[in-house]
Amino acid sequence: MEESIALERIDDGIGETLRGEIRTLVDAKYLVDALAHERAGRRLTGAFHDGSRGPRDGSEIFRDILPFAGIERDGKEFSALVPTAQTIGASWRWHTESVKEHEREELLAFLQSPERAMPRARERAEYFWIKPLGLFLAHEGKNRVGFLRDMNVDWIPARVFPCSYVAPERLTLYEVGPRERTSWWAVLDGTWLEPVLHPTWALPILRAYGMRETSDWPAGFPSIELTTAALRHRSPDPALSTLPALNLPLLLEKDAYQNEQISCSLLDIDEIPVPRNFGIGMVVCSIAAVVLVGAVPSTWETFRIVAGMVAGVGIGAMLAFMLRILKLPRRLVDPFAAHRNFGPREREQRLGARSA
Repeated sequence: MEESIALERIDDGIGETLRGEIRTLVDAKYLVDALAHERAGRRLTGAFHDGSRGPRDGSEIFRDILPFAGIERDGKEFSALVPTAQTIGASWRWHTESVKEHEREELLAFLQSPERAMPRARERAEYFWIKPLGLFLAHEGKNRVGFLRDMNVDWIPARVFPCSYVAPERLTLYEVGPRERTSWWAVLDGTWLEPVLHPTWALPILRAYGMRETSDWPAGFPSIELTTAALRHRSPDPALSTLPALNLPLLLEKDAYQNEQISCSLLDIDEIPVPRNFGIGMVVCSIAAVVLVGAVPSTWETFRIVAGMVAGVGIGAMLAFMLRILKLPRRLVDPFAAHRNFGPREREQRLGARSA
């Protein structure tokens, strides 16, 4: 057993408005956990219940609700008392009702012991502290958060891992679309875009955090229609199983590349399926017609004229399909060209954004 020490309460260092919004978020998640205990209640928890083991943990909620919400360490871990009112837990294995009343005091004393905050202690609590937001996410010791809250405990002994969050001046929140179908997009450094999937939960926090907000979509950004389409066609990041942020400058470059006019023939256009036998048929007809023109007697003028016409039509059809005399956007001629050209860059920049 490690020697117990007196633990100090964490000073979150944030303003009252932001602290109030963070506590409201935690309260809402607590209610979600309570609803998820019952089968009928799970129908109301929506995206905050994973359908198998129960409520999602704090890190998942953090990533789902707030944009650019990666867990990035920012400083050394330490032991401290964490404010219950600002801690997101997940009562998926046990909760207050599953603990017999005569056992609650003993469990309470065990969970409140400073030893629970020691690095190698049994049943220790390990919490991520998103320092700029004053938000704590239970990593180990998720289930106890709801229990301690129910038992009116204001501070939880835990091993704390400080983490960063993007500064508010780097973020801009854009309101796009008609009023009845409004979407909210967060843009980081004028380059990376992530949609705000749960604005009712996220907007009060982002506003209290000091994030700039506007409904004026910059002319230098890709169009709203193009951005919307790109968001729909994102594929999950294989390393994180999450949808990656959208790179707006790269999207503009990719769109210009796809719409560039290039020379092509009808055979180059995937949208115009030409049967393989068509070309063979034209070649055979043209050769046969030319042979017949030279083979038949000169007195068969009508037949020679018809054969010449057939040969001309066949040769003309072949040339029309084979010669690159058309100018069309690259996306019609080679739909996969953009993927070949931009796929590696998108993967590289996605890795770079993860560590930014």
